[in-house]
Amino acid sequence: MSHIAIYTRKSVYSDKSDSVEAQYKLCVDYAKTHYEVESIVEYTDEGYTGANINRPAFTALLEDIKEQKIDVLICYKIDRISRDVKDFSNTFDFLQKHNVAFVSLKEQIDTSTPLGRAMMYISSVFAQMERETIAERVKDNMIELAKSGKWAGGNPPIGYKRKKILIDGKEHTTIEKDEETYPFYKMVCEVFLNNDISLSGMEAYFKRHNIKSYNGFFFSITQIYNILSNPHYVAADKETYKFFADKGCIMAVPIEKFDGTHGLIVYGRTKGGKKSPHKNNNPENWYVSVGLHEPLIDSKTWLEIQAKFTHNLAYKKRKHSPGLLTGIVRCSCGCMMSYKYKYDKDLQKEYKHYYCNKRIRQGKEYCQVGYVQTHLLDNIVLDTLKEISLDKNLIKKYIPQKEAPINARSKKNIEKDIFVTNQEIENLTNILVSNQDSTAAKYIVKKIEELDKQLASFNYELREVTASDRKQKQEELNIDLKYEVICNMVSKLEAMTDEEVNTMLKDIIKECVYDGENLKIVL
Repeated sequence: MSHIAIYTRKSVYSDKSDSVEAQYKLCVDYAKTHYEVESIVEYTDEGYTGANINRPAFTALLEDIKEQKIDVLICYKIDRISRDVKDFSNTFDFLQKHNVAFVSLKEQIDTSTPLGRAMMYISSVFAQMERETIAERVKDNMIELAKSGKWAGGNPPIGYKRKKILIDGKEHTTIEKDEETYPFYKMVCEVFLNNDISLSGMEAYFKRHNIKSYNGFFFSITQIYNILSNPHYVAADKETYKFFADKGCIMAVPIEKFDGTHGLIVYGRTKGGKKSPHKNNNPENWYVSVGLHEPLIDSKTWLEIQAKFTHNLAYKKRKHSPGLLTGIVRCSCGCMMSYKYKYDKDLQKEYKHYYCNKRIRQGKEYCQVGYVQTHLLDNIVLDTLKEISLDKNLIKKYIPQKEAPINARSKKNIEKDIFVTNQEIENLTNILVSNQDSTAAKYIVKKIEELDKQLASFNYELREVTASDRKQKQEELNIDLKYEVICNMVSKLEAMTDEEVNTMLKDIIKECVYDGENLKIVL
């Protein structure tokens, strides 16, 4: 017996496209013809676009699938789910992960059958070809844009402002030096070059000296890094050409164009957009060209800044093991805690601490949690895991327990009520057949309708209890697996390096929060 979900959508309130009622009826007919139906639930989004999947009923559908309430999803057309290829592909992967069959009537796809799975595979191949074609087209357009040296859009970096220019009679945008904000760029570069200082040290330096950016706010580490590493400031000459070519970047114009009279322009440094956050792209995907703007820094100075970045990173490479909770433990203020190592040559003593980044950067008025020795927190975690390995029941203390539904009935009792109600409906139906012309007929029909509503309620209750049972079994299985991992780690602890322990702890621990006195652990 299958639990069927029917999804219907109509982008606008109009009669020009298939109504949700018509879609639903066709899907119900298919379900009853091809499956042994235990229940059918409709999810309808009327007045919502298919350009994205941010729709209330669709979101509810995905939640029910997560809770294993659905066996088969039926829709009238694939584009009812989404018109976006990537969104549909992700949704289909989600269905497969949760063992839910997918049916699309218009495309005649039913993944519960071998032929249906083959059709879906063919469709996905064509979709992949379409994605690759689009990607190739984007790449070609990016190369042409890079060759032109035009400003691709977005806010210009500090020290520049937008400028409209005419090229072949058409208006285009470039950037030019901004005399108001240029001093801020120059100051950041000079502070970094003239001091033995890190980015976090620069952030603290600016706050100590009450130095703010042009917009009146203190410089953050991210802003400082972006200013110092932004290639648009530097002159496009032979040295910068070699620097980016050695990184494996795509050089959009020949080296002869890099004569030092214009600034560099780089496209594709980040990826992402409306549906995903911006992330840094690999240098192999950068398109490097000569811009139309003047540079604000010579290549020798800019490359010196980049070399100092490299030196600082190399210097920061540890010659000692990190704390076991590095990248795991958070401060109760919400900020990640970092690891600090110090060696006192006079006392020949090591100092290892965890500290809150917010407290260091913004001051103790923003966070009250001070330094804590690494071994204190590390030992709490290791001792906890050792105790769990000796007594499996202790693991539940560190895993959030979900409350059982109030007044939840047993599956057996619900199934009994369903059986009895079905029998009553069947008996009344037989009586109705023999008394169609009787005045009692309308009362019999009314009673059948009441029982049918009651039956629907019992079926819904059964689905909820069944899903809850499945979820509980899955949670118990997850606990068993986590317990095995913990026991495995504890048994090999003496032979593992600190880095290996840290990696395993990242898999085991979901949450680890220190409030200055207590350490909260969630597995």
